[in-house]
Amino acid sequence: MAKTSTIFMAAFAAHGAGRFAEAEQGYRAVLKAEPKHADAWHLLGVSAHQQGRPAEAADYIRKALKFAGPKGAYLTNLGASLQALGRSPEALTALEQAVTLDPSFPAHFALGNILRILGRLDEALARYERALALKPTEPSLHNNIGNTYQALGRLNEAAASYRKTITYQPGHARAHYNLGVVSRDGGQPLEAIASLRKALAIVPDFAEAHVNLGVVLHDQGQTEEALRHIRRAIALKPDDAAAHNNLGAILRDLGQFDEAMQSYDRALVLRPSMAEVQHNQGVALQAVGRDDEALARYQQAQGAKPEFADAKLNIALLTLMTGNFETGWEAYECRWRRDVPGLGLRHFPYPQWQGEDGGAVLVWGEQGVGDRVLYASMIPDLLARGHSVVMETNPRLIKLFERSFPGIQAVAKQEPPHDATQRPDIRWQSAFASLGRWLRPDLASFPARDAYLVADDARQQHYRAQLETNHVGPIIGISWISRAVKIGPHKTAHLKQWAHVLQIPGVRFVDLQYGETADERADIEAELGVRIEHVPDLDLHEDIDGVAALAAACDFIISVSNTTAHLSAALGRPTYVLVPASAGNLWYWMRGHQTPWYPTATILRQSKLGHWDDVMEQLRAALAMNVSGPLQRIN
Repeated sequence: MAKTSTIFMAAFAAHGAGRFAEAEQGYRAVLKAEPKHADAWHLLGVSAHQQGRPAEAADYIRKALKFAGPKGAYLTNLGASLQALGRSPEALTALEQAVTLDPSFPAHFALGNILRILGRLDEALARYERALALKPTEPSLHNNIGNTYQALGRLNEAAASYRKTITYQPGHARAHYNLGVVSRDGGQPLEAIASLRKALAIVPDFAEAHVNLGVVLHDQGQTEEALRHIRRAIALKPDDAAAHNNLGAILRDLGQFDEAMQSYDRALVLRPSMAEVQHNQGVALQAVGRDDEALARYQQAQGAKPEFADAKLNIALLTLMTGNFETGWEAYECRWRRDVPGLGLRHFPYPQWQGEDGGAVLVWGEQGVGDRVLYASMIPDLLARGHSVVMETNPRLIKLFERSFPGIQAVAKQEPPHDATQRPDIRWQSAFASLGRWLRPDLASFPARDAYLVADDARQQHYRAQLETNHVGPIIGISWISRAVKIGPHKTAHLKQWAHVLQIPGVRFVDLQYGETADERADIEAELGVRIEHVPDLDLHEDIDGVAALAAACDFIISVSNTTAHLSAALGRPTYVLVPASAGNLWYWMRGHQTPWYPTATILRQSKLGHWDDVMEQLRAALAMNVSGPLQRIN
């Protein structure tokens, strides 16, 4: 008996030191001498579980229970092995017995884990709180609490739990990774990037961290680095369908259509009917103008995942792009189901306006400045119906909108909402785009008017006088950059790509590009001898009313798809809009060279994503005709 005890203690010591083979040999020697030695059976099971043999572990621990009767520690470890086998109901039963017999930290923690896995999240949190009272600084506990909050969509609380994990264990790679994911989902991309980089610094071969870092970098326009991380993830886990899907998205945005489709095909081999892949195939097909095939892919994605908001949204946008407004607007209401930071539904205490007559209507902006300018074209329709209008919008647009739509009250979006949004005469409310369902149901409903915005006349005349100084000939305003984080690079055509256009003689080009562009303009002047006139006392980003006056002072405008394009076309200025091949969210430029939203706009679209040469050649030819006459539309 004494000899058996010595062997058992030596095996236990080897087990604690991680020498599993030696430990198991010792436990088996004990069991050969004492077949009913419950602790030896139990620890043999623990060792088997630690080495990835949960089925053996469960068998061994059941024998321990048979000889010793119910014990909390035994049942806790049995629950862990059963869970590893995917036998969650049996695991739950074992752990519920365990915590009753021995309400220790391991029992509460393990029971919380199984409840979380079973989706009983509130119960899991309650059990974790019991464990926390017993061991408040345990890193893995805080990490799992974070997992639970994350699953509940309580991202701030999840982030706080992950930060506590890192406080108690700075090298906890999974906590850094989890913090990166919730930061990304919470609209904090820079924090996400920092956290994911920390996770990779701790575990360089952390495949999931490479994937998620690649996704965030891609969203931030850092495409080349994103590509490196996704490729690294695939090298580490070649059968990760999500990684292949994300690789396809990056290759698509780089204009490598065939390679993108190959990545998507590989993802579908690994996970047939993966809705996200089918959706992304649709995006790629739409980027090269294969709209019918794109629509079929979006519909497949929705069939595979009926509540897939991105697929529904792209079906709606593609429907709108084709001019099927009645169906498209109704489908477009699905946009509220997407969780996009800063673009959520505003909850005002009024019913949604659905074409009714009478009373004031609160209209609130929901997207970017350019989109608000576009949808503001429907404000005159509301006024013509006898409605008074309160408009909640970007503060930079207030002066321009109030001048353009006499009688409206425009206020800045803020929290809590401006007092004007609580006016007693307000009967209805509507998001800007939702007006389209009732006011633009078909092409015939678009009014025959060239302009609906009105620039400040005094400023317009002032700028015109400046621009005409020492110049006779066309004055053309230009804007060449989109600052949108994700799709901006695809919409941007840098000045070097304009070389043949800028060298047309007799034209004065005027800077309408918001943001810092002095170096780029200086480079063009040095290389081509072409000066792009810049108005030094006008902030092209903040002073939108001034930009409108400057645009109105030009003979016509050339712009990529950004706020400037919307402003100039809404002012009724002859406008060339340069649009990428992948229209996507830019549905309002439609297909072809015209859009019903802006009768004075001519749309020039890439034939291939990322390639502006054909667009610039069309533009150069049109300008060559126009330097001595009125704007010619490209047919």
